[in-house]
Amino acid sequence: MFNFIQKRITKSIDKLSKKALVQEEDIIEVIRDIKLSLLEADVNLIVVKTFIKNVKEKAINTNIVGSLNASQQFIKIVKDELIEILGKYSSNISINSTPHKIMMVGLQGSGKTTTAVKLGHFFRKKKLINNPLMVACDIYRPAAVQQLITLSKSVSLPYYEEGTASSAQIIAENALQYAKENQSDLIIFDTAGRLAIDENLMQELEELKKIIKPNEIIFVADAMSGQDVVNVAKAFHDRLKLTSTIITKLDGDARGGAALSIRYLLNIPIKFIGTGEGISNIDLFHPERMAERILGMGDILSLIEKAQDVIDGKKANKLLNKFVTGVFTLNDLLDSILQLEKLGSLSKIASMIPGLNKISPEMVEKAQQKAWKYQVLMSSMTLKERNNPKLLKDPSRKARVIKGSGRPVQEFNQLLNEYEKMAQKVKDISTLIKSGKFDPSALGGLGGFGSLGSI
Repeated sequence: MFNFIQKRITKSIDKLSKKALVQEEDIIEVIRDIKLSLLEADVNLIVVKTFIKNVKEKAINTNIVGSLNASQQFIKIVKDELIEILGKYSSNISINSTPHKIMMVGLQGSGKTTTAVKLGHFFRKKKLINNPLMVACDIYRPAAVQQLITLSKSVSLPYYEEGTASSAQIIAENALQYAKENQSDLIIFDTAGRLAIDENLMQELEELKKIIKPNEIIFVADAMSGQDVVNVAKAFHDRLKLTSTIITKLDGDARGGAALSIRYLLNIPIKFIGTGEGISNIDLFHPERMAERILGMGDILSLIEKAQDVIDGKKANKLLNKFVTGVFTLNDLLDSILQLEKLGSLSKIASMIPGLNKISPEMVEKAQQKAWKYQVLMSSMTLKERNNPKLLKDPSRKARVIKGSGRPVQEFNQLLNEYEKMAQKVKDISTLIKSGKFDPSALGGLGGFGSLGSI
């Protein structure tokens, strides 16, 4: 979603920065481009009209025409108005009462069951709760019950299910009693979805709401669902009074604008966004950070938070220590690539670092492929060989690695050449550190990985 809208909006705003003196017609032209970009990204028409009206009024009435830093002033106006649309404040995730009860609602296929488990895992990982309970209330799809069981087991989350024989209402009542007996402090109810809104679904959800008395009713919106998702969310909100929404699949190629429109049109906050299929791929929604990413300003804070969550601290410290000792092996290189993978794809990482979002998708993909090929080659080496790469000059060892990896000899040679450049760079930095002449900017390029090296 970010690549789709980011490229268009930043390209439009860049037109202003290239102007020696910005005129009113220049601003009008850029605003028109942004309007088209938002509509193409599936942002609701009402939202687009409001946004454009406010940006236009502020841009023309704040004397940025003719000023020397017009483009920067304009970017601030656009950012502020984006935040108005997305919500001024990040959602509160504190749990003030136990058990804290959450009802997950939405259409079938929106990612509701997976998101329910992601939430349970998130709250426990953040130590906001100790004993969560996942409850399977979707009696119409046996696969949904099994999916909740499988996903819960994968991260050791307790769950409650009665299959599809009982009614959803009875399951909810029994689950509440089970939670009380087991002192659960968070209960997440995965309710049934449909392919479209129907009266039976709404009546069942209303009855479940009376039984559960939830602290939160969260609507799960699929970023790929297009404009109709706003009408669907409104139908749920009219009957259930939604407290927040979670947008799933925002990491993909979906335009996502319609799902983002829900916050403004229904005045319910976006609490989380789904950023991948893995159970850990769920992030708190920060309106300001989202606005900055849309404007190509990156999102370093979210990247740091993600790194703190997924990267092995001991391995990270061990790698940093290499710059002191000056010894960098192929095993260190492999560890670096594996740790980087935990943050997501290179395109995702690049979109979160200011400046790197302008690297072409082709370059990022090329770096991603190179990292994968090198990983395959290094995985075909023994630990002894990775720790002492000089051994790989032996023709028989080289032939064995090439055959085992299934990669061509050119890639093997390229890996060793680029590794040697990196190892020399680490050695040079170590010398500078020991002499007290180290400049942190020396970390900028560790060899010939292209985009990967920069990242």
